[in-house]
Amino acid sequence: MKALTAIFSILYAFWPLLILSGMRVLFLKKGSLKDKMLLAARRVFLVWFIWAIFLGLIYWQGRQPILFWDGLLNYLSFSLLGMITGGITLGDLIYRYHQNRIRLKDAQTIEDLLAMTPDQFEALVARLFTVYGHDVEEVGGSSDHGVDLLVISDRGEKWVVQCKRYSGSVGEPVVRDLFGTMLHEGAQRAYLITTGGITRQAAAWAEGKPIVLYDGEGLVTLIRRTKQKIQKFSN
Repeated sequence: MKALTAIFSILYAFWPLLILSGMRVLFLKKGSLKDKMLLAARRVFLVWFIWAIFLGLIYWQGRQPILFWDGLLNYLSFSLLGMITGGITLGDLIYRYHQNRIRLKDAQTIEDLLAMTPDQFEALVARLFTVYGHDVEEVGGSSDHGVDLLVISDRGEKWVVQCKRYSGSVGEPVVRDLFGTMLHEGAQRAYLITTGGITRQAAAWAEGKPIVLYDGEGLVTLIRRTKQKIQKFSN
């Protein structure tokens, strides 16, 4: 333990380099500047938290960390970095929680669904799968390859889910791409869930394949049926 503490005492002096852990994110080609800054803040805070544990361990062992400049200024700067990045991270988590906290009773019409943000709509669809006993992982983002949700069914099957919140119709090319993604992911089934319509050609192409299509009306019906299921078991 003394050897580790000595190493931590030296490493702590390089804490300003923590900022570099988030800088690389800002140079990514995909994603908005806001999303990049939030991701950078989360990464910096994670590494800062580890360094804070190091610092606590150093003092717990009765040692002093090595500092490259005035002690008070050093600690104030270190604390300020943690408060800023931690505040941003916590605020973003709270915001996402409230944005994604969608209740089924708030989505009873297509108009309700269209009023949601894309993240809220994905969270709602994820909620539907969890009600029926499946495990869901939200994977939407710049590198999702057309997959918004990954589902592990109650029977252990892997399903891919694509969510489309818009008023237009989904055509055959979209269904073809989803089928290719399903094969690429090694999944046993694919779901395409939209608030709009599904063209006749798309429905015909999906027939006989492990692809489940929900248009807006079908989705609203599923939501209402699921809401009744929840109420039945809660009474």
